[in-house]
Amino acid sequence: MELFSLFIGVVFAAEGIISPIQEDVPGTTTVATKPSTSFGQLPSSSVLGVSIEEPTPTPKETRKTKKSSYTIAVLGDSMVDTLGPGVPHLANALKKIYPRTQFTIYNYGVGGTNIDYGLQRLTSDYLYLDNPIPALVNRHPDIVVVESFGYNPYTFDAGALEKHWLQLAAIVDTLKNRIPNVKIIIAATIAPDATTFGDGAAGLAFSPEDKRKRTAVIKQYLESTVHFAQSQHLPLADAYTPSLIGTTRFINAGDHIHPSDDGKKLFAQKVTEAILSLSM
Repeated sequence: MELFSLFIGVVFAAEGIISPIQEDVPGTTTVATKPSTSFGQLPSSSVLGVSIEEPTPTPKETRKTKKSSYTIAVLGDSMVDTLGPGVPHLANALKKIYPRTQFTIYNYGVGGTNIDYGLQRLTSDYLYLDNPIPALVNRHPDIVVVESFGYNPYTFDAGALEKHWLQLAAIVDTLKNRIPNVKIIIAATIAPDATTFGDGAAGLAFSPEDKRKRTAVIKQYLESTVHFAQSQHLPLADAYTPSLIGTTRFINAGDHIHPSDDGKKLFAQKVTEAILSLSM
């Protein structure tokens, strides 16, 4: 996919610029089992044909949980990394619903990496910004939120979405095998804006046509992720669909790629809603 070859993997502060696109990261031995419903068999209208409304308020009633504490890991690329250490917007949203429950939240976002490296980091320790990070499964989380990695698509066209689908399946299989009681949520981050994409980001300068092509590909990955969750009957935190209207409100005005404060709140709200659907 020559289209994405100009992105760079430079990482700045969490509220600054983290380039979302990378070269393919080599190497994982996990083999995915093809899902029962393939991407090609799902109707395209299942995402784009829905009625899109403004985000609904998070429920105000408080709830009790079976345990006094839970550990959550959020896996993704820079769209997760920029949510900040401990994912504070999610922590705040959960505290309002579960005031008597302690949540420990680990941010497993790594800027400039695709889903292959996300799969690898489930079972392998790694360094990020010179910090040693233990393999995700070694945290023994109760809940894992798997974001789409849609802003870091493969650098090839033919079979790319199918491979991405299978890697989502491999992540789910790996988590279930290594943490049998884990709850898995699939998440789709905010939509990109074709008019402003990358404006202000260090080292990036896209023509209007380039922006259109790049954002169109990102949307395909986000839509595929939504389809995957629906087909596999997994809880879905869908920030993508509601962000299609009023897109710029949810995008950081500094780089026009990553979530703004409203975008972070929307993502946290959708993850919280998905957690509410779990038996906890």
